[in-house]
Amino acid sequence: MISLIFGLVAAACWGIHDFCIRFISQNAPVSACLFAVMVFGLLFQTGLLVATGSYASIPSAGVMPLFCAGVSFAIANCGLYVAFQRGPVWLAAPLVACFSIVSVWIAMFGGATVSLEQWAAILTILTGITLIATLSDRTKTQDTPKFWTVVSASVAAVAFSITFAFGQIATEVTNGLVSAMAMRIVAICVILVGILALRLPLWPKSGTWGILAIMGLLDGVAILSIVSAANYPHPEYAAVATAIYGLPTIWLASFFLKERINLKQWGGCFIVFIGIGYLAL
Repeated sequence: MISLIFGLVAAACWGIHDFCIRFISQNAPVSACLFAVMVFGLLFQTGLLVATGSYASIPSAGVMPLFCAGVSFAIANCGLYVAFQRGPVWLAAPLVACFSIVSVWIAMFGGATVSLEQWAAILTILTGITLIATLSDRTKTQDTPKFWTVVSASVAAVAFSITFAFGQIATEVTNGLVSAMAMRIVAICVILVGILALRLPLWPKSGTWGILAIMGLLDGVAILSIVSAANYPHPEYAAVATAIYGLPTIWLASFFLKERINLKQWGGCFIVFIGIGYLAL
């Protein structure tokens, strides 16, 4: 149950965060937005570390998992930002959400047992998400090329599942906040090298700093929630519950971008929460 709560917190944060990506990336370079959000997220986590005094060393057994988690976190965010920048949201959101399936597969390879009923609940969640996304209003996006959206979102899905797996492994030998910070530092270094190598814009205009700072806070809370689930039973369920992050994204899009949610989409919401409720039993 606690792992699911962590996942739901992360879902809410990432849902708002991803809506902001779609909103702000239309008028600002994706590379600059991503780098700024990662830095602001690190500042938040550093402040939280100092405020709580949650200092902890990183044993040698945790170094490689954290490095791998940081690299995959950088790749995942690059795919995520490109997918949502290109859009449409109804296509990008459910594809990225498929990281939950990969997370459960990884957990199975690690020895975790997943029953048929639990698989059914997971598939129910993803079915609901897909219904909500694919039944949204496509009239404004039907002519938009979608190939790179599919590729970017798929890369993000696989990379996020790898990030969560390695991050939770590292958290077993140190605390969640230290793990989240170490992952983010590695990711920032990877992103910075990529930006400099490709000569992409590094920092956005000052008028966007406020919303990027909020995005960094949301991302910091979300990733901290996921890695902290490693201290509780079935941490893979945190990643599964996080898959509903697409719901607040689409709800916000319906309100601010005037995308209507029809009765069938609300039915999809109901299906999602049935699946989450079963996993919580």
